[in-house]
Amino acid sequence: MPYTTVTLRQDVAKRFGRSRGPGESCSDVLTRLLDNQPAKTVEEWMESLAPLEGRNLFTEEARERLKADQLNPRPSRARKKGDASS
Repeated sequence: MPYTTVTLRQDVAKRFGRSRGPGESCSDVLTRLLDNQPAKTVEEWMESLAPLEGRNLFTEEARERLKADQLNPRPSRARKKGDASS
């Protein structure tokens, strides 16, 4: 596979090195960081959470409840200035 040389400032190279996980190559880190882009929509974000299912982190039922809440948001209660519950 062909390689490309990249020049980084020293401060960036240090941050990059700290972001490497055990056994990760530089290409692995860049791929992980580039693939981890913010979702553009709530639906895209919800779909990005699918790999967490089955790990006791995020169930299918919870995803469906969140999707329903997005379609029919609950009314928020406006807080008064000085409200102690905030």
